[in-house]
Amino acid sequence: MNTTPELRQDYREFKLAEDGKAICGVVVSAECSQKVTDAAKDFADLLEKMCGDRPSITTDNEELPQNPVFIGASKYTLSEGIQTPVGYPENEVVYLKNCDNRCIVLLGNDDGAFYGTAFAVTMFFERLGCGWFGPQELWHVIPEKKTVSIGYLDIEHRPQFIARNNNVLAFFPELARRWYLGGAKRVAGHALQIKFHYDKYFDEHPEWYCMIDKKRNPMGVEWWQFCYSNPELPKRFAQKICEMFDNDPDLKQFSIALNDGWYEGWCECDECKKMGTNSEIAIEFCNRVAREVAKKHPNHILTFLAYFSTYFPPTRPMKLEPNLEIMFCKECDMFMPVDKGPDNGYHLKYSFEQSKNTYPETWKKNFEKWLELVDMNHIAIWDWYCIAAAAPEWKDVPWVQGDVITRNHRFWKEHNVEYIYNDQGPLDVFFEDENSFALRWPLWYVNAYGMWDGLPTGSQILLDACRKLYGAAADAMCSFYLALADIAAHNTGKTVAWHPPKPHIVYSQDDVKRLDTIMESVVHLKDRLSLVELQRVQTQISLWQTAKNVILDSRKEAENGQKIS
Repeated sequence: MNTTPELRQDYREFKLAEDGKAICGVVVSAECSQKVTDAAKDFADLLEKMCGDRPSITTDNEELPQNPVFIGASKYTLSEGIQTPVGYPENEVVYLKNCDNRCIVLLGNDDGAFYGTAFAVTMFFERLGCGWFGPQELWHVIPEKKTVSIGYLDIEHRPQFIARNNNVLAFFPELARRWYLGGAKRVAGHALQIKFHYDKYFDEHPEWYCMIDKKRNPMGVEWWQFCYSNPELPKRFAQKICEMFDNDPDLKQFSIALNDGWYEGWCECDECKKMGTNSEIAIEFCNRVAREVAKKHPNHILTFLAYFSTYFPPTRPMKLEPNLEIMFCKECDMFMPVDKGPDNGYHLKYSFEQSKNTYPETWKKNFEKWLELVDMNHIAIWDWYCIAAAAPEWKDVPWVQGDVITRNHRFWKEHNVEYIYNDQGPLDVFFEDENSFALRWPLWYVNAYGMWDGLPTGSQILLDACRKLYGAAADAMCSFYLALADIAAHNTGKTVAWHPPKPHIVYSQDDVKRLDTIMESVVHLKDRLSLVELQRVQTQISLWQTAKNVILDSRKEAENGQKIS
């Protein structure tokens, strides 16, 4: 018996454009939000760039166009059985559907800080071959097609992490939305110290601040702390935090992380000493603030960091308030996956002069001890991608993680991590800016996309991007990036957080030869590329030449016993 299914003879795709003419029309609700209006315009702009003609944009109070594309919720999307997605910040969802070629539906949850409908439009055009890999037009891929159509489409997507934040979102929000960054609005870092800096409050409330050598003197140390046993502080902090929540309905979380710094600056008063280790002090103090905030905003989250001086778990079982969250800072090998166990560096029990800390065991084991000892409802991750912050020579050297990124994502998801903050460029203090995207997109983009979609591996994300960017050179360029990722993941240099090894330690002479061989194969494909594909490839070749010079200089200076600045 023949069990091979027969292809439908009447199969056809939903046509958006034919022979350079847009034959679809965009329809929005007559009462739609500005987010939907912008998404509809974006759809029309992109289709016009693809086929050369612009579709109409009408409302659901007007006559339906031929081949309607419904963007955002309207009476027509309801008639197709698609309910309007609502609920912030708990229900970030995106829908894309081809309704038996009658219409296309693109919509998402636009409540609060969500941009679901905009994300739906981006996802749709990604499936038509579009892609965005940097702020400059050179790194935008919008293929020219006289005829544009799409077949089966039925997607209901929820991101694997509720928030996906970094400096791309902060400084390049338009590109960040193409990368699905954003989600629930979150505050990361040492925000509490900014709100209650001693410059403003010390004269009136010296008792709020650390006692050092029997004096209240936060100005006497580089990194100061509060007097965390002070009974008034939690109430005053909670009052200020509640005011912020009152004034910003999109803000459902705030960071009450203790101040940055090393081990100095901690209060030496008798009551603070009774609170225990630094981590135990952090938990007890943050619990007190959380209880006060919960009186008015029980569903808002407060976050503190398990970081450096609070890196190690408490020495006894403790419980967090339901509205309190720990953000674990990934203080471990920059390059290897966190779940690699004893091979990720800390079985050596070495200390780092740069960070003034000693790590007697792996980050993974330390993380799991926190989970065993502390009863908590909410977990987040802080990860460093600012490789040049402490080593400026790395600003011109590639760093690709590939599958390590998505492997880490899976580990965190399995351990109930809700969101990730990436401390990365483009930021001047990290020696990176908008021109760094050409070098860094394989790191930044893969991480952003992986936070959004947990299904593809880093290698698959890179391959899809390379096919869009590099045409006939796609496989060779993808091989180059995967080789970079492989070299980074298997280097044995001493590294922690944002302190990388010297470039020549990561990239050995054999590694450079391996990468040169791949780049030579790319050069041989230049005649098969379009002008824009050629320009992208030439940019990558030039970047690699610059990186090789940095690696060579690093090796020479090490051989000469010179210190690299």
